[in-house]
Amino acid sequence: MAENSKLILKVSGMHCAACAAGIERGLTRLEGVQRAQVNFATATAQVEYALDQNAILEKIGKLGYSAEPQDQSRPGFTSEAPHARRNFFWGLILTIPVMLIGMSDMWFGTMLFDFTAMGVILALLALPVLAFAGREIYIDAWKRLLRFSANMNSLIALGATAAYFYSVYVLIDYQFVGALAEYHYYFESSAMIITLILLGRFLESRAKDRARDAIGALIRLRPERTTAVIDDQEVEIDTAAVIKGMILVVRPGEKVPADGVVIEGNTSINEAMITGESIPVEKKKGDKVIGGSVNGNSSFRMTVTGAGEDSFLSGIIRLVSEAQNKKAPIQKLADTIAGIFVPIIILISLATFIVWFFIDRTSPMLITAPVAVLIIACPCALGLATPTAILAGTGRAARMGIYIRGGDILETVNKITHILFDKTGTLTEGRFGVVATKLVDESKEEKMLQLAASAESESNHPLAIAIVEKAKEGQVKLRRVKNLTEYPGFGLNAEVDGYQVLVGNAATMKKNGIDLEPLLKTAADEMAKGRTVVYTAANGELLGFFALADKIRDEAPGVMSKLAAKGYEVIILTGDNFQTARGVAKVLGVGRFEAEVKPDKKSVIVETYHRAGSMTMMVGDGINDAPALAAADVGVALGSGTDVAIESADIILVRNDLETLLQALNVSRATYRTIKQNLFWAFIYNIIAVPLAAGVLYPVLGWSLSPVFAAGIMALSSLFVVSNSLRLLHVKGIA
Repeated sequence: MAENSKLILKVSGMHCAACAAGIERGLTRLEGVQRAQVNFATATAQVEYALDQNAILEKIGKLGYSAEPQDQSRPGFTSEAPHARRNFFWGLILTIPVMLIGMSDMWFGTMLFDFTAMGVILALLALPVLAFAGREIYIDAWKRLLRFSANMNSLIALGATAAYFYSVYVLIDYQFVGALAEYHYYFESSAMIITLILLGRFLESRAKDRARDAIGALIRLRPERTTAVIDDQEVEIDTAAVIKGMILVVRPGEKVPADGVVIEGNTSINEAMITGESIPVEKKKGDKVIGGSVNGNSSFRMTVTGAGEDSFLSGIIRLVSEAQNKKAPIQKLADTIAGIFVPIIILISLATFIVWFFIDRTSPMLITAPVAVLIIACPCALGLATPTAILAGTGRAARMGIYIRGGDILETVNKITHILFDKTGTLTEGRFGVVATKLVDESKEEKMLQLAASAESESNHPLAIAIVEKAKEGQVKLRRVKNLTEYPGFGLNAEVDGYQVLVGNAATMKKNGIDLEPLLKTAADEMAKGRTVVYTAANGELLGFFALADKIRDEAPGVMSKLAAKGYEVIILTGDNFQTARGVAKVLGVGRFEAEVKPDKKSVIVETYHRAGSMTMMVGDGINDAPALAAADVGVALGSGTDVAIESADIILVRNDLETLLQALNVSRATYRTIKQNLFWAFIYNIIAVPLAAGVLYPVLGWSLSPVFAAGIMALSSLFVVSNSLRLLHVKGIA
């Protein structure tokens, strides 16, 4: 018995959105299932449950479908296109003679046979189209009927069968009764209905394959074989056998089989399929490499740090798979309608028959209108509108090194009003350097550097590391440290070489009674340039300060400008004091900032904006900013390679470049726009097509739709939605 578990299933046998809605409804009613979400486009079901997993599989089986747990290590899809192509071609081959004979007067100027012989021949030729080429449609419709449910196949089977048996009735009446005023066969219509539906499904399956191939492309990045060093011998092994700590040899042109660190050799690696960066990245000893990237023209050796399920690529594959299975909230209305769509269409078709029976029982509309209503109605377009756009949008984003967790995130991104940026490592390169040293007594420069660097050598703070590096560059010998006390975000206190050393910001100095007056103006000048000032005092006396600078990313000012132009309110969060923060904001062209913010307070600021009614996006490094990323409506982690904290954000930008944030926003907007276009088309299509097929304009304008034409339009309606989504595969940078 599992407690609050999550299960992702591959579901077989779904043919339209009504199928997905039926399964979702059935699972939701199952005791122990907290939540169920079924995606028609990806043929998957996500279930949160607290019962025996087999009960879920049995329930799906009772609903007339089959399901099996999806392997999350290889969550790719099985293409429906080959099977759909085979069914269509059989339908086409069997339908051609039906059309040639049934429309012989059009093709040859005269009927090839008399009316009775024509009817018998067409009945015999059309039957294999329905029974063989369309057998899956009829089998599924029969299963739905036995379970007192209906789906798209039910409508198609009912429409094609109605056309076929009405034609049989015409043949019998013509031969034996003679009661009908007009005689016309619809055998060719019944055959063409099936064949056009099969054509639509074939084209739709090919288009869906393109939309959801992002996962397949990622899986194909894994090489099947690799070379390992075992007992000083190079041995070829299966990539699946690679484990952490193993030494691998990667030759020119080969795919890197796992995450690792270069231990021998220099090379350039193409990481485009993972990070979206088209320019190969130079790698040397000590550099990290990502599994799935492609080696350049030099061999190298690497130590494996992450393989199999623990690799970065596997994490990304899982993330993309889950994202493509999630629905956007905007789909809720379409799902609700799809759940009751088929019964309503059947009732409309029946009502159409009754109305035309009383209007004119001799009119051809008596049979063509009800059949056209059954055939032209399309819940598939409703079911495909959102998921295919999400498939294509998240797939396109993945190819640019942007990983979006799901359709709900895409929708939320379009409501964002405020974007908050962590400064260090996000707007800047995250590598501080000492750019100036100011002293009260110029003769004590080396002493100050020695004391400060010695004290800071025990800290891993970026500012501390920069001061220590400055001492190393000057070959200043560090002294032993005693009684270290660190004040996170403020500074530290330690005993060094007999001195009581205090290193930190102005607040720390003032709190400890250090007089900063001699250097206040000089410090203000440095902070106005966007530099961070770190003071040093010994035995209660101010020695001086270090001015440190963290280089602002080259692309940052341009990105801030474009965001502002798009109407976003940009805010910078930084631990720097007010003056330094103002200097950085001025360089970036940003008007709003929050200074002296400790890491654990960033989430509080994000929540404050949220409570004020703002829709917030937090952009950070994905590691130190995890609480703030989680607190925001959308959290964006900016990083590279295996350093990305995948679990901390809704959007992961693998490439360490702020321009990718603009691309992420553009893809999100384009995807959401496409979803709305698709839903509009799906709704308006059915709103217009069903009444037109029912013949509402026939008495006034003489307009009607034949069942064959209705079948063609219906097939194209789903194809239109999928094709419109496919345009997302070519979305580029921000407009």
